[in-house]
Amino acid sequence: MKNQEHALIRGRFTRARQNRLALCLWAMFAAGLLVEMAAPRLKIENNVFVMPPISDVQGATLQPAALVRRERWMQAASGLLTVGGAVALGVYYRKQLASALKG
Repeated sequence: MKNQEHALIRGRFTRARQNRLALCLWAMFAAGLLVEMAAPRLKIENNVFVMPPISDVQGATLQPAALVRRERWMQAASGLLTVGGAVALGVYYRKQLASALKG
């Protein structure tokens, strides 16, 4: 009788852990999409970044190297989070995906 109770309790904890893992993976994927949405948009023409026009002469000086570095960092972070989250979700839901593809 005790073994059945322990198995039931263990099953509940396992399901809760799996639900938390799925939630974390979805959060990782969503964070990648949010980083992509928040990233500055620098245009690229002829394989070079096109800097935005300066509207205020008295404002802070525009540092192109800092803008490009931030753009590249955010693109890399977004790519890692989004692709990593998508691959991890694919592995997590592999049984459901395989059964759905089989028909």
